[in-house]
Amino acid sequence: MIKLLVIDDEAGVCDVIARTFSYVGFTVFTAASAEKARKILDKEKPTIVFLDVIIPDVDGWELLKEIKKKYPGTIVIMITVLKDEKTKEEALKLGADEFITKPFSHNYLRDVVANKIQGVLDKGGHMKKPTILVVDDEKDFRETVLSFIKNRFECDLAEAQEGTEAIDKVKTLKPDMILLDIKMPGISGIDVIGEIKKLSPESRVLVISAWKSAEVVKEAIQKGASDFMGKPISLSVLGEKLKTNLISMGKLILKKP
Repeated sequence: MIKLLVIDDEAGVCDVIARTFSYVGFTVFTAASAEKARKILDKEKPTIVFLDVIIPDVDGWELLKEIKKKYPGTIVIMITVLKDEKTKEEALKLGADEFITKPFSHNYLRDVVANKIQGVLDKGGHMKKPTILVVDDEKDFRETVLSFIKNRFECDLAEAQEGTEAIDKVKTLKPDMILLDIKMPGISGIDVIGEIKKLSPESRVLVISAWKSAEVVKEAIQKGASDFMGKPISLSVLGEKLKTNLISMGKLILKKP
């Protein structure tokens, strides 16, 4: 999983960023001082650093230069309340990969990181296509979702129409993402989740079901599902959920326009 460090003395900012990315699978560390940040950088080697321009024990610009010198492959995103172009130019000149101003939305944060991670992986030649398995007994639904994913992401796709078939494909494919219905012939989707987590613990399960009561959602999450969407679904929301999950796995490859 991709590691992310937030360096900011505002607990609220750290909390927003941590919740945004922890939810989709990042390992997130926070530091309110440069001293603590240096220890985390040395030990954890995070891929991404969110760095405030103003922190208590050191100038943010100096810490930016220090990080870029010692960890040149690290993505550094500067964050500040300052909105003038001069500050932005200074950040980029000193090696920042991106510059964002407070306050910011969850979606904007995820989009910025997605673009930067993909760029770094492209340059390093580490890009790997994800494998996505769609499990649903409705053929039209499978075809719609598969077509949407195919047009948006570079990935290997597979499908299954019921639970036993899904389990067999998980055994051989070890898919990164599984989109899973609950109500299907034979084995319940809830039981399928349990089998998936035994066979392929690293696979992420996104449940998509017309059964969307609080009890069903709770049971799916307890069994090991990462997220839940109720039918009918929004394809744009599905795309965002897939993107944020694949970002955290370091396997996001968006189709070029």
